[in-house]
Formats: sequence, C-alpha cells, structure tokens
Amino acid sequence: MYTRDLQEIPPSFVQNGRPVFGTFRGHPKRFDIRGVYRPYGVIPLPTFITNLRIKSRLIFSFNIGEYIGRISFIDAKIAGFSEVVFWNKNTSQRFAYHSLMGPRKRLIPHSLESASTSNYSKRRYTRISWNRKQNRLSVIFDLKGDSVRPSARGAFSAVFNDSQFAELTSVRPNPTLRRSYASYSSVLPLHGSLTLSYNSGETKTMSESDGVCSFDMTRTYMKFRSHGKSVLGFGEINGKKIAFKLASESHESVDTDKYNCNVLFYDGKPTPLPPVVISHYSGMDKKWIIQDTENMVDLVFTPVSICVNNVNALIVRSVYHTIYGSFEGTLITASGEKVSFKSLAGISENYLIRL
Repeated sequence: MYTRDLQEIPPSFVQNGRPVFGTFRGHPKRFDIRGVYRPYGVIPLPTFITNLRIKSRLIFSFNIGEYIGRISFIDAKIAGFSEVVFWNKNTSQRFAYHSLMGPRKRLIPHSLESASTSNYSKRRYTRISWNRKQNRLSVIFDLKGDSVRPSARGAFSAVFNDSQFAELTSVRPNPTLRRSYASYSSVLPLHGSLTLSYNSGETKTMSESDGVCSFDMTRTYMKFRSHGKSVLGFGEINGKKIAFKLASESHESVDTDKYNCNVLFYDGKPTPLPPVVISHYSGMDKKWIIQDTENMVDLVFTPVSICVNNVNALIVRSVYHTIYGSFEGTLITASGEKVSFKSLAGISENYLIRL
C-alpha cells in the first residue's frame, strides 16, 4: 500500500539557499519559503525580486449546521483578495462576498503559532486569528448585503487540543527542484453560529452548532501561468471527524509519488495519499471522478452549485470556480481501514492563474 515517510519539521524550509522537501508531522513555527537561490534559473535576480513571485493563500472551510462554505485570503504581493462564499445545504442557495485589496506588506502571516489576518472596509469585515498557547482558532465575519444578498454575520471557534484535531505539512518541488510549494493542512472540530439579515427586515439565525472545519495555508513560487483542480471533503462519519484534500495541478513535482500534498484526516490521524487523477469530461457541472493507481482513493463528486470568481488586477488574472457538492466513494487509511460514504459534503475548485 502507498505511503510517504513522515519526517520531523526542519528548522527552516530553506537551507543554504535550497528548498527542503518532504512530508512533515505537525506544523512549523514559521511557514516561510523565502530566500531560495535563483529559483527561476540562471538569471541572477535579487532575492527581494524573486520573493515577489511568492503567492500565499489561506483558506478556512467550514461545515456546520445547515451551512457549508469557505473563507479565502489570497496574497499576490501586488494585490490581495478575500472571498467569503457559503451555501445552505438544505436549499443549495449560495451567498458570495468578494473584496479586492491593494498592496499589503503582509496579508497572510508567516507564524502558525499565533497570528491573524483580516480584511476590513465599511461593508466588509473578515478576520481569522489563531493562538496555540491559548488553544484557540477564531473566525469572525460581518458582511453588508445589497438588493441581491442579505447581510451575513458569523462567528466560529475551534480548539487545537481536541482528540479529533490533526495536521500535516508538505513541501514539494514546484515543479523543479529550484522552486518549492509548501502546504499546511489541518482539520478541527468547530463551534459557532451564523445570521442572515435581509432588506425586508427578515432575519434567519442558525443557533450555535457543532461541526468541522479545515484550516489550510499554502505558499509557492508561482509560474507565469498555472492551472489545476482540487477537492475537499469534510464532515463526520461514524462519530469521527473526516477531511481529505486532493489536487491535480500543472505545477506538480515530476516525482508525484514521492512529493505531493494529498492527505486524509480521519479520527485525529493523518494519512498521506498518493497522486490522483481528477476528471470531469462531461463538464465542470457534471460528475467529477477522482481516482489513484494504489486503490486508496475512489471517489465521485457531484456538483450542486458553482461560484465563479474572475479577478483582473494590473498584470494579475485569476479565474476560480468554487463548487459545492457531495462525495460518494471509498478511502483507505494508513492502517488499512476502509472508510466509505455515500453523501459527504465538500467543495471543489478549478482555477487558472496568470501572474
């Protein structure tokens, strides 16, 4: 059965100007890949120039009560972007709120011990903060609506010392050994509430509920053009929290068996997963097939609702399709346990980036 060795976290992911690759237990204190020597070939560009090519992303995904959704922060150095999108699982109604930001010194922090990131304006406020010493991950958003969308307020919290908490860090070539793609992934039990306020005066409040969340961060030396697909399924099966993250991207390592970021979290334990093929030959809104060659992953994703986000800012162009749907299939854990499900909620993504 497929496996990847789990190593201890190194002091730094860049040593003597070279990236450190591998799959690591836990998390680094600083999630940083700056300082690679000549990441774009023999041209001797200064480090401060190549550091501008690093794109960072923080994603908080939640599945709680009657709602499932995602909060994203994207830092492309010359521009920043945040998005809150969520769906009512009972009605499939979608709610999406976007904000474009100008250059920020540091939109996404380097510390995974204690930090926060936020977006604030008169109509949009979103904040994600974490402090491991205080054992708390906190998420708050207050989003003003308009004639189409209601105002939305949400407050969620999670703790790191729960038995169902699990995390994993991966660093892979991107795609050459000169450049790196670093990914931190975790799953936590979640508690919180959400309120929608309509212009008509109607208010819909989801009382405080328990659920599950996925907290992820990535940093990468970007190619000028990249594209890919990823899927995230998360929820609860047999009283145990589950989350899996799978991707198929244009900037993957040449040796995907040795270096990839696919992972399954189940019952508080991580399982590194093999490379997968993600296909939707009949269209993005039709069934997606996700499979591997090791018989550890056999999934079907059925889309329900698609949110399209098209960003054009100076020389930056990105198109993200964020899709809510459900998974059916089977996964195998590192211990050989077979985990099957017929209707597990999740979110998939299809993206194109030019930077």
